Amino acid sequence: MAVTIQDVAKAASVSVATVSRVVNNIPLVSEDTKQRVLAAIDELGYEPNEVARSLKVRKTKTIGILLDDITKPQYTSISRGVTDACWIYEYNVILANTDGDIEKEKKYLKVFMQKQCDGVLVVNRKISDELATQLASLKVPVVLGAVSDREKKFANVSIDNRKASFEAVEYLHEKGHNDIGYIMGNREEFTVCADREAGFWQAVEKYGLNAKEEWCIESEKKKLTEQDVKEGYDAMQKILDSKRLPTAVFAANDEIAFGAMTCIEERGLKVPHDISIIGFNDYWLSEWVKPQITTISHPMYDVGAVCARLLIKKIEDESTSIDAEDSIVIPHDIIIRQTVRDLND
Repeated sequence: MAVTIQDVAKAASVSVATVSRVVNNIPLVSEDTKQRVLAAIDELGYEPNEVARSLKVRKTKTIGILLDDITKPQYTSISRGVTDACWIYEYNVILANTDGDIEKEKKYLKVFMQKQCDGVLVVNRKISDELATQLASLKVPVVLGAVSDREKKFANVSIDNRKASFEAVEYLHEKGHNDIGYIMGNREEFTVCADREAGFWQAVEKYGLNAKEEWCIESEKKKLTEQDVKEGYDAMQKILDSKRLPTAVFAANDEIAFGAMTCIEERGLKVPHDISIIGFNDYWLSEWVKPQITTISHPMYDVGAVCARLLIKKIEDESTSIDAEDSIVIPHDIIIRQTVRDLND
């Protein structure tokens, strides 16, 4: 037979109301009494009714995570950061994979509210206007992970993508590269791509670099199911068909860099001797391919952990208001490995 709250009250020689206050962390109970109740709970193996408990304290200690593709390395890392942080704060997580489909997004947000989630974290390639409207209608705090909405209404946790992209190109320039190509993501479908592209052109303009139109290829990828590796391969094919080649190429993420490097090798050229490559995100495979990829670190695990802490802080403060002023920028760095040749030597 399951242990009841009445059993705990009898074992601790207190009232049922006192046990309830201890279980729900409500003040007005002396420390001695609290410890006696906790000892009885531990001895009897009592497990509180979480549904009843949530109704009393008006919190379920649960957050919902909305993301569009859990198979992507960056989303996997963010989710791990979120769940690890939630474990520390004793919060539960409901994770919903939407494939970037607005109808799925709407449905899962409705499920989150039905399950009485205390807050929502969104990790998407893009925050559409329709999704932003849905999020604004929620009565709980919302935080965006590694993405931002167009009108900057919601708090987000991310690196400074524009600055990071600028520094990647600046690094190539410092290594003697003035003829530089760029394989970029689809800026209409992936929010961060516009910021990374802006950083690229800012560096090109500042240092007077040569970035020919035929060297700067925008991905045609529009669906999450399409592979970034193939997009990198196909884009590099176009660059290599140019009459004159760049000495270096900046890839908008490491998966694109993988595909570009494969194409270069298949065309009988070598990285970095013939063409240097710098990537973005520092996926774990970047350290294990040959040559190892020089890249921009994007600490996705940290992004997830900080997102969770920001969201939980607002939940505990009983504030549904999290706006862009609460946004947090995570530091990034250039991870120097083997795919950038120093032309100054």
